[in-house]
Amino acid sequence: MAEGKMTILLVSDDDRSALACQLLAQQLEQRGQTCLTIGPALSERKHSPLPTVTPQIPLSLMDLLNHELLESASAVGVFMRRNDQLQHFVDAHRELARQRGQRAAKVFSGPLEASVGDNLVHELSDRQSCDLLVVPGERQRKELEAITQFWPESVALPRIAAIGHWFSPERPPLGGLNGGSPKPPHTLLVLVQESIPTQIGAKAQLLRQLIRWAETSPEWSIVVQRDHSWERGQPWIAKFKSSDWTLPANLDFGAPGQLLSQLTSCSACLSVSSAWSLTAMAWGRQTFMIGDYGIHTTQGTTAFFGSGSMHRLKTIDQLDQLLALPPVNASWLQSMGWGVHDGTTRLIRCLGELMP
Repeated sequence: MAEGKMTILLVSDDDRSALACQLLAQQLEQRGQTCLTIGPALSERKHSPLPTVTPQIPLSLMDLLNHELLESASAVGVFMRRNDQLQHFVDAHRELARQRGQRAAKVFSGPLEASVGDNLVHELSDRQSCDLLVVPGERQRKELEAITQFWPESVALPRIAAIGHWFSPERPPLGGLNGGSPKPPHTLLVLVQESIPTQIGAKAQLLRQLIRWAETSPEWSIVVQRDHSWERGQPWIAKFKSSDWTLPANLDFGAPGQLLSQLTSCSACLSVSSAWSLTAMAWGRQTFMIGDYGIHTTQGTTAFFGSGSMHRLKTIDQLDQLLALPPVNASWLQSMGWGVHDGTTRLIRCLGELMP
């Protein structure tokens, strides 16, 4: 099929994937494609660090199987936190299309972050039944092709395409880029994760370090922002009681819905391995990846090896020192997907080539 007009359904199942699908739909529609975002309504029991996004069609992936929308779809993009239903959906959709004498829609999927190593192989394994696997950068594409080139021909493999960081905003809101060194008053944005670092007591240890920095750098503000959704009333640290901690006035926890605005306004960003750290780097924010936990798949830090941004916490006494750290390795950042600027065009071309 030539690169003509397609009808593309984009399926999500949580706040992160709903935002990603909305961003991709906007990019595809700008290039003349028809898109619909599909997914269940988000739980009111949870807070999200991201702007509220509601899918256009309130259906789950399996509910889509018997919906008329699927019959007219050219392609279905499935971007879900849980992939346990993906294989069943693909098999059932293809069989139903065969029985009805219809052409099955092409199914594509991919991770919402720049994975490498074991995590990247796991992403492929989860999506092996798809027609197309989309990854952020050439590093991921080449790594997967190197891994799979010696697999038996009997093992079906999806086509692999690098289409960039389509799942996060390309740039901050107008006026958000600082154009150089950030100006005071400075803010350190700490992107904290749900289950990382994995060591017992590591989260509390990190919070104590942040308290010390807040006390030694009173001219800075420190915002601790979760990078994931959480149940209302659930503390970031298990069994955490605010009465057990005395926080300095310049250290606070971020409110729901504020992650992107915090990334826009911060002077520096710190995390163990949050996927949003790549966005901070690409937006020109000084980014400190905590190297105290080593390079391990379980810590999510393998992806940041080679970034030049991994440091030990003890190297910083006062937060002004963050601004003097070397910038991210630009070649590494480009290879992780930020060097792909025509990702949507690549996606449309690949889908068109997969269709008879």
